[in-house]
Amino acid sequence: MRNNFIMLVALVGLLGLLFPADVIADGSKLSVGDIIDVTVDGEKDFSKTYQINDSGCVIMPMVDAVKVVGLNTSEASAIITKSLTKVLINPQVTVAFVDRAKMQVFVVGQVTKRGLIEVGVGDRVLQALAQAGYDDTADLSHVEIRRGDEIIPLDLAKYLSGEDLDMNKPLQSGDTVSVPRVDMVGTVMALGQVAKAGPIPLKRQMTFREAMGLIGGVTVEADTEKITVKREGISDPIKIEYDKAMAGEPTADIALLPGDTIYVPEIEVSYFTIWGGVNKPGSYPMKKKLTLTEAVGLAGGAVTNVGDLRQVTVMHASGPEGKVGETINVDLTKVISGNADEPLVKRGDVIYVTEHKQKPNLWNAIQTLSPLWWIFK
Repeated sequence: MRNNFIMLVALVGLLGLLFPADVIADGSKLSVGDIIDVTVDGEKDFSKTYQINDSGCVIMPMVDAVKVVGLNTSEASAIITKSLTKVLINPQVTVAFVDRAKMQVFVVGQVTKRGLIEVGVGDRVLQALAQAGYDDTADLSHVEIRRGDEIIPLDLAKYLSGEDLDMNKPLQSGDTVSVPRVDMVGTVMALGQVAKAGPIPLKRQMTFREAMGLIGGVTVEADTEKITVKREGISDPIKIEYDKAMAGEPTADIALLPGDTIYVPEIEVSYFTIWGGVNKPGSYPMKKKLTLTEAVGLAGGAVTNVGDLRQVTVMHASGPEGKVGETINVDLTKVISGNADEPLVKRGDVIYVTEHKQKPNLWNAIQTLSPLWWIFK
């Protein structure tokens, strides 16, 4: 996640270098010190680069001062055109932004380039950090702006995640931006069915849940019931109650230590068999918890007027040491209506949905006997 932060900040800086401010922020207002390019068709004396002076004006031949501060480039074109009509017939004016007025700020702490840097007037904290640069030890969630006696705390991690866009504050000349160091105590390793395997920088008191957040969690193939943490000096791995840990329960969301290894195994493929009064009897793979209702659904459901969901038998596979597995009878109609508990299907289970042959009725009898009408002639 931290690497994503770095890439985003670098992108902000790159955009600032490649595009002028009025391209990045459409309709941005001109400020004192900004440099603009004025082009008047066919008039070389008026077509040149101007810098907005302390009065907010550009000084042009014959018309003297034209106030453009606070306007965007389109508005500045219109006001300059109006001024030039005093000395030119139907002037065609184009105003283009060249460079933002500069100001100086200090950047200190966990950055590559500490000290005084030059940024544009109106630039924000991330643009200053893009110039200063930083590495994985920079704590973006605890950046501060020191402005005279005032300290403004910023959580830029929230800004980059889109959680709080007000965190990227505009800078003022003379500000000091302070970037602290992450409280690092080592690394832990994440292996197996995780979104991003490899070492994880470990902050003091970081928990299993926080580590999962940094690597993007587990994959769809993960067996979350068998996640363990191997810890140096302890022979038996620590079993993680994944659902409780991710819910933030303190007893399950354990604090990690340097050298820990998180292992997330792939869920094993197992099979169950279903036969009897279902539309698609056979063996089916299962890679997650599966209820009896879901198992019957995979087999196409009960055959109409044949499969009896009131009489479903589940024969569990034999246990270890040749122990015979348990057989249970389930009224699935009560389960579906919420009047009975839903059993889970286990590896190797055999499910039988009782079959009932259809009782003949008068119409069925007529259909059966109709081809033999000639006997009764």
